[in-house]
Amino acid sequence: MKKLLPVFFRSFLLQGFWNYTQLQNIGMLFIMMPSLKRVYKDNKEGLKRAMVRNLESFNSQPVMSTYSIGAMLKQEQKVAAATPMSRPEEEREYRIIRSSTANTAASLGDRLFWATLKPLSLVLCFFVLFSGEVQVLREEAHDGEIVFIVMLALIGSLLVYNVPALVTRFKGLLDSYNGSEDDFYGLIKVNWNKVIYFLKTLGQIFTVFVLIYGLYIRFKDSEIDVDYVTRISLLAAFLFLGVLMKKLNIPSVALYIAATLVFAAASFLA
Repeated sequence: MKKLLPVFFRSFLLQGFWNYTQLQNIGMLFIMMPSLKRVYKDNKEGLKRAMVRNLESFNSQPVMSTYSIGAMLKQEQKVAAATPMSRPEEEREYRIIRSSTANTAASLGDRLFWATLKPLSLVLCFFVLFSGEVQVLREEAHDGEIVFIVMLALIGSLLVYNVPALVTRFKGLLDSYNGSEDDFYGLIKVNWNKVIYFLKTLGQIFTVFVLIYGLYIRFKDSEIDVDYVTRISLLAAFLFLGVLMKKLNIPSVALYIAATLVFAAASFLA
């Protein structure tokens, strides 16, 4: 595991060398370089070939990319140990592993981190604020009463995203390095769809709480504003319709057309 630590720390800089032609390739070479130097320490020509190979196009989700990096490190060792006759086949296998694991990790990572954990961290931030009776929708909140809750909300939201990201990044490197084609280099050791579904459900629960509590704060000290309730109801209705249409595989453009017609009619009648 000690030899993987430099790779782990360098993996945070995968996107530090982004370019429009080969995407994350320079960052990938930077990550792989310590291991390549160790593997090809007595083979300068092999090191040059490995560097060129690692400069080929690469693109994946930054956190989940370690599920590709570990597998590539293991395959590089096979390439280095291969005979001249078998080396082209091992290099071809390297490119297959590089492409397939990067694409799969990108798909899973986008759904898990960008589309689920990031919005969940924001919703949890508001959940903590509202649970601590920090009335962020009102102007008369007193600073001295909310500092602790605000800091708790901010730190909590950062931890909700970054702790799973750090664990996944390190676990991905270990699992892929020690994995094989049978478990797709560690990627299928975890039921990612189940994890994503659970987190999305959790996010929906917290979102409902935030919306209900926000409405409570808005109306508890005032008479009901019919226009405000109407606008909220329309928004809720279109959100519900959007989810329903997605379940029924109805094109989203139908919802946009319906929204345009409804609001046009409402403006005309008003």
